[in-house]
Amino acid sequence: MKKLISYVFTFVMVFTAVFGATSIDTSAASKNVVVVIDPGHGGEGDRNLGAQYNGLSEKALTLQVANVLKAELEKYDGVTVYTTRTTDTAISLEDRAAYAKSVGADFVYSIHFNASSNHAFYGSEIWTSTFGNYYVAGANFGNILQSEWSGLGLYQKGVKTRVGSSGKDYYGIIRACVARNMPCVIMEHAYLDHGVDVSKIKTADFIGKLAAADATAIAKYFKLKSSTTGADYSGFKYTSVKKPGRVLYQDETGPEKCEIKVLAYDLASGNVLVEMTTKDSQSPVIYFTYSYDGGKTFNTLQMWDRSKSTQSFNVKVPSGTVNPTIVCAAYNNYEKGTLSNPVQVAATFNY
Repeated sequence: MKKLISYVFTFVMVFTAVFGATSIDTSAASKNVVVVIDPGHGGEGDRNLGAQYNGLSEKALTLQVANVLKAELEKYDGVTVYTTRTTDTAISLEDRAAYAKSVGADFVYSIHFNASSNHAFYGSEIWTSTFGNYYVAGANFGNILQSEWSGLGLYQKGVKTRVGSSGKDYYGIIRACVARNMPCVIMEHAYLDHGVDVSKIKTADFIGKLAAADATAIAKYFKLKSSTTGADYSGFKYTSVKKPGRVLYQDETGPEKCEIKVLAYDLASGNVLVEMTTKDSQSPVIYFTYSYDGGKTFNTLQMWDRSKSTQSFNVKVPSGTVNPTIVCAAYNNYEKGTLSNPVQVAATFNY
């Protein structure tokens, strides 16, 4: 199945690169743009809270971002902004989409923060529909947004799609919006359960900076300008993705290849120089990690240089370790991992 999907994915990407990429350079929006901001979660009860870690509450943060984002967007000309909730209220996904449709939304932006079951991942990601023009709209906006988020120092995991068992979009808000002929993205700003992102979120005014980045991306996508601030994105250019001819399924497996070899080691410092080669034909490899005890414990996930398939790095072996066994792992942007072959270093590390 992975091979079949990878063929489809490769075909779509190659076709896009050769035949389908279009440089977008239209004038500023000729009609009033209607934007609906959807602060995720809300209300009482365990199902409505969203992620709750490190003293941070997703349902509160999404509302905070949404309020600032609305104020930022309303500085632009020719745009009307609505939000699906303004208080800590539980609203169904269907009702959120129905409201957006009732006000004539041109795009729905669902605000979220992230967490993972093993608390190992960090970074930002955008989810969009896998279907036709809804994918094009979501992917084009997502690519713009990634650039804005990256400028805040957030690690970018990319624009992704996920298909449910019914064959429709997996995420309810996207599915409900597509059913009503509206493009929608889920904007996972950062992880509330990982120190890399939490340290940023807790920085003074970082939430405001996130909302401003979101507003800039939306303004660029719709080519808005502001007579209030002087910002003018009416001539903003970007390269559009190609409308997919097939369903773009999520990656369900880790990289096909993850191999390591030990290049050298230094008993005086405890460093073991490891070379790792990894490959995933469907999704980009974005993280790697390593273990000195045969895979019992792993180091914090590190950022993988996506321009390379082979990289070298040092594994720190604690003093007193006898014959350490090095094992590494590579993860793609769907958080699917593959373990490497084990390599034992026949030495005692005392330093």
